[in-house]
Amino acid sequence: MTHRSGTSLITPRILPIVGLCVGLLSWRESVGHIGNPDFRVDAYPLGATHRWYHVFREVCGNTAKMAVFVLLFFGSARWRTPVTWWIGFVLMLGYAPFWIGEPFLPALSAPNTRAAIVHIVMALFTCAALFAARPVFRSTEDVKS
Repeated sequence: MTHRSGTSLITPRILPIVGLCVGLLSWRESVGHIGNPDFRVDAYPLGATHRWYHVFREVCGNTAKMAVFVLLFFGSARWRTPVTWWIGFVLMLGYAPFWIGEPFLPALSAPNTRAAIVHIVMALFTCAALFAARPVFRSTEDVKS
């Protein structure tokens, strides 16, 4: 499929699928933490299972981000506007914690090298897709409800 500007969406559509599929490895691990007794904080006075709550929030937030990326790349061409590109970019910033810990905040890095690689691949592929598809996010058509 080629947009008016001649930019193909083939590569920008493959990149987020690869990135999000790799990211599902991490997502699945997070889902496994919910209810796992090893992820309790018994010393925490506001609730031993509070960590589960935060993991649940992360799982739901990542699901929403992944859904938006799929909609941006596979939804109607009318949805690909400069505004929706910026929405995608802002959502990409939400993936920064997946990789930023390793070089800048080691205490907040992934628990092992395999997890760090999964996080970096997921973020890089999805970000590359967003930038590769930027030319097709130039629709000047009125977006109808």
